Amino acid sequence: MTGPAPHSSPHPRLSGVIGAISSALLGVRVLIVEDEFLVALQLEDDLKSAGAETVGPYGDLVSATAAAKREDFDVAVLDINLNGRLVYPLADELTARETPFVFVSGYGLSNLPERFRSAPRMAKPYDLAGLIGEIRRLSGR
Repeated sequence: MTGPAPHSSPHPRLSGVIGAISSALLGVRVLIVEDEFLVALQLEDDLKSAGAETVGPYGDLVSATAAAKREDFDVAVLDINLNGRLVYPLADELTARETPFVFVSGYGLSNLPERFRSAPRMAKPYDLAGLIGEIRRLSGR
């Protein structure tokens, strides 16, 4: 009895899905702003697995804002509360520069300032397929 060929998947439909996910964000540079270390690492890993190039992660407002000024990126993923400091000044700056972003947070819509209530938002824990879809939409890919 022989097994599958060395580079073939025993589940062809699954390998197609994995292939689609691994290239979904190919060429998209994503700034990650997240203060929870393990969440930041998981988010970075998930986005890289989807083909994105990541910038960061950055866990505080000061370093995230500095990175946003010096780095090139297509989309930002922003946690709202960074160790007690709100990310809104960075979101304002990105809005002024017309750089798209998505909030990924446990905060509900009613907790957001009025100016950000129409901004894209994903609840934590985030749904990877939904987040990838939102980043693709925001990046125009």
